[in-house]
Amino acid sequence: MLTRYPHLDHVLDLSFHPVDNDEPASFTREQIDQYNERGFTDPVPLFIDDELNALQAFFREHEGRMQRMMEEAGSFISLHHLLTPVHDIVAHPRTVSRLRDLIGPNVVCFISQFINKPPRQTEGGSFHQDASFNATDARSVIVWLAIEHADAENGCMWFIPGSHRGGAVECDETHFVIEPSRYGQAVPCEVPAGHGVFMSDLLMHSSPPNRSKDRHRPGFTATYISAEVQPHEQANRWAVQCRGADPNGHWKPQPRPKG
Repeated sequence: MLTRYPHLDHVLDLSFHPVDNDEPASFTREQIDQYNERGFTDPVPLFIDDELNALQAFFREHEGRMQRMMEEAGSFISLHHLLTPVHDIVAHPRTVSRLRDLIGPNVVCFISQFINKPPRQTEGGSFHQDASFNATDARSVIVWLAIEHADAENGCMWFIPGSHRGGAVECDETHFVIEPSRYGQAVPCEVPAGHGVFMSDLLMHSSPPNRSKDRHRPGFTATYISAEVQPHEQANRWAVQCRGADPNGHWKPQPRPKG
């Protein structure tokens, strides 16, 4: 199987389409070439100074509340359509302006998640492609935002550069890549606090354990796509419009929450 929706494997376009943008506004042409070649950008600053302090304070104060909301839902749920501060994080102008360079003027966020890795972990996540979990064509860009500094010791992300170029690959019953070492050498992606990495939904990546003695590794991930892409299987249930419009009515984005 290629995705968690095997009945859609023949419907979805799960190949990589390079970004074609000769006049980017926020990224440089070289950065876009890097994204096309490697499948991810170098970290770029998104939340700076007082913005970063406010971001860190919000997650420290509301981590328990967000966890309870997840537990009450009974399964995974994004919170950007329910909590105003989370909505404003995914719709931050500095982030969205860079997304415009990668996916166009009509930007929708349809998945987000806060993950805080505690110290002294022994188990991490296996290599996977986010496109395997999304009921859309492989056109998404994921932004991984470091709330505190993420490095190899406290469990930063690991990427297999270039693994996106072959499109979606066969995965096991848990939707993880089978024998990821066949696709290249993994490298760590250390990210300073307040910086974000933009990555293709086809890039193979993993999240190893936090082996530090006393440092948490809080991070926030959000998945974006062009509103022109057709969603399937209720992929639009948490959609919010971060830029532009929904010209074809595919996503029916929810309004900015008041909670």
